[in-house]
Amino acid sequence: MVLASTLSPSRPARSLQAWQSLPVALALVIGSWGLTAQAEAAHTPRAKHAMQAQGCHSMPDGERMGAMQKFHLAAIKKQLSLAAEQDAAWTHWVESVGPVDGMGRPDFKKADWAGLTTPQRLDKMQSMHEAHSQRMAQALARHSEATKTLYAALTEAQQKTFDQMTLRHMMGGSRTR
Repeated sequence: MVLASTLSPSRPARSLQAWQSLPVALALVIGSWGLTAQAEAAHTPRAKHAMQAQGCHSMPDGERMGAMQKFHLAAIKKQLSLAAEQDAAWTHWVESVGPVDGMGRPDFKKADWAGLTTPQRLDKMQSMHEAHSQRMAQALARHSEATKTLYAALTEAQQKTFDQMTLRHMMGGSRTR
């Protein structure tokens, strides 16, 4: 026991026990890392989401969002099993969920704001906010009208499916609130 001779004489028993248990503790930690990696590998599906399987996570953000929306809409259409006479209402509804002009991030240029006083900047921000709110209200009205048109074209069974799908979407996906 070379270690025992190098330990302080005031606490040789406890320190010696700690040093003797160190290899066991290290073995447990190292072993648990291996088990964790094996468990993760065993339970991780090849693609966690269908979008990963299509390679959408390597796309730029705008393209990825467009691809995800197309995938989501195709899933809704498949689940609804729409008839040919429902296609016009579906197309109108899909157009209503598309991007709204002017809803992206505003293009703030420092030069445009630098010459303004703080009250002028606040007034400009207020007018931008009001314009944004107006575009949102128009987009919601257009989407509501298209949704009601599609909903009226659906059968009772399709309406129940649509209700379940939109509730899940409106409540934040699979999370519960």
